[in-house]
Amino acid sequence: MGDRNQLRFGMLHRRVFRPPCLEIGSRDSGYTVSFKAAFAPAAGAYLGVDMEPGPGVDVVLDLTADFSQVAGRLPGPFATIFCLSVLEHCRQPFRMAENIQRLLAPGGALYVSVPFAWEIHSFPVDYWRFTPEAIRLLFPGVEFPPGSCAYHSQVEDIFYPLAEGPPRLGRVLNRSGRHHGPVYRALSALLGRSGLVHRALPYDYLFPPVQLDMIGHKKESR
Repeated sequence: MGDRNQLRFGMLHRRVFRPPCLEIGSRDSGYTVSFKAAFAPAAGAYLGVDMEPGPGVDVVLDLTADFSQVAGRLPGPFATIFCLSVLEHCRQPFRMAENIQRLLAPGGALYVSVPFAWEIHSFPVDYWRFTPEAIRLLFPGVEFPPGSCAYHSQVEDIFYPLAEGPPRLGRVLNRSGRHHGPVYRALSALLGRSGLVHRALPYDYLFPPVQLDMIGHKKESR
């Protein structure tokens, strides 16, 4: 399960997602959107896995377990794997990432979404925050082209290119004003363009909630 911006970003790149699909962290928590409804082309072509049973979960499994146990429960390899807002809750992200990479077919697509700057949210525990280089380190066998990577905030349908770096508060205010009425737009312009936020606070960087979205392909075996 993902949020609206994760689904929107996935839809922008949906041409790269092919069955069979595996979604990690698929349990419906009540405020998420369904990736299965958007990307499952046929019955049996989409599998959801989570640590706990619940709506949207086909297999209850700890993906940090020994790979022989993981492979025995999941009929991989998978042409597409979604891992959305999961790695920050994993005590052993390197082990999970290694298993994910092994489950992904050569040339297969991996969509990873993780927090860069976000509030603490315990499901049940929140451990990590990530940069683009951290994701590349976790998945050395996956190539992430810059054009299929971006940041997003809580404002819907606005994505920031990876090359520009994570958005600061002024940029988010400036760009998000187009979604609201004239009063909000005027306030956004005042705070975002005038530099008042920067001058009022003794920080060079002030980030709003920022999520990192990266879509890559597993390198072909030689």
